Amino acid sequence: MDDSLARNKALLRILEDMVAASERAEAWVSKDSDLDPESSRLMTDMNKGDRDSIEMIVVWLKGLTVDLPITVSSPNGGRTWNLSIDDAGKANLESSDQDMLSAMAYMLFDGPEPGPDNDMANKLLGQGLPDRLKRDIAGS
Repeated sequence: MDDSLARNKALLRILEDMVAASERAEAWVSKDSDLDPESSRLMTDMNKGDRDSIEMIVVWLKGLTVDLPITVSSPNGGRTWNLSIDDAGKANLESSDQDMLSAMAYMLFDGPEPGPDNDMANKLLGQGLPDRLKRDIAGS
């Protein structure tokens, strides 16, 4: 990633913190949670799916050559993050980058739900879900 992409770098640090938190959660589930084996397996699978999604976003972010039209802020010292997207700047991105940005905003920053034609959101949101639940969601 180019050093001049300051907004992307700030976002990357936040995403890397999210990956680290997911790794800590996985360790807790496997060692300290006292969950029954089936619940532990499901929690581990879902957590891994979330982490895989974040890691896919990180790879995408590192490959960008333009700074995203975003601002990230935290009202509570980094416990939670807000992501604001400049709509005019977003319109200048490639459509695949627009889809990824919308999916990321929804999944990780409580942004608006992307439309059903956002293939990237559909792919990322399905990560880590048990197969039967994926089929049930797809059929609804």
